[in-house]
Amino acid sequence: MKLKWLFFLAIFTLFFLGAREVTQVQKDPIPPVTVTPETERVDFPLIPGSYWVYEGMTQWISPNSGQINQTPIAWKMEVVDTFERGPLKIAILKGYPADVAWYSQGKERGDHLMIEVSPGKFYLVSDERARLVLQRLTDEADVLVNLLEDLELLLDLPLIPGKVFGSSEQITRLDGGYRWNVEAVEQVKLDAEGISSRESHIQYHLTFRTAPDLINIYFVPGIGITRYQYQHQGANAETDLKLIEYYPGN
Repeated sequence: MKLKWLFFLAIFTLFFLGAREVTQVQKDPIPPVTVTPETERVDFPLIPGSYWVYEGMTQWISPNSGQINQTPIAWKMEVVDTFERGPLKIAILKGYPADVAWYSQGKERGDHLMIEVSPGKFYLVSDERARLVLQRLTDEADVLVNLLEDLELLLDLPLIPGKVFGSSEQITRLDGGYRWNVEAVEQVKLDAEGISSRESHIQYHLTFRTAPDLINIYFVPGIGITRYQYQHQGANAETDLKLIEYYPGN
């Protein structure tokens, strides 16, 4: 009988000690998890009042005489205004480097919309299309179905060498045509007013090729387009513009 009592006492003691251990573990404080909010990236700083000035050469052929013309040119792209519609962020632009392709004397800067549909995905809408799209964006009754076209996708950030984007019909082309291709990335120093010449920047090279056309765009996150090149084979048209001045706006 005494042995049986000692056996139960031992079992009770072990149980008590085990329960005390568990209680002590449960009472140990759990260190709080610190979550650092991610700093918002400025990939394309489309801020009211910001502008970019480009300088270079453009060459075109006169439609009537067939004469080849060439002239040095400066072109300004500026953000006139911005607004939001639901998740869309819209910048109203005056001027864009592509205006200079197929240049003619006295040509004025075009009207454009840069629309960020989701973070990093920018569509460029130009001229008459820009006016129609802007009209729809300001119509509160319009649910904005089929607002944009695949070919209007200009940037899909972040950029990575080898990345492709554009029309869903062309995205799988084996020859790389009719879509945007991120060709390369490099560290550069920019020679432009408003940008420190001592600072180094990451610059991406993008291309868009069709049967007759080639477009090269160089893009620096946080600044924008730093160089724009256009070439057309057959009819003589060629443009090469480099950023010479940048103002970040207010």
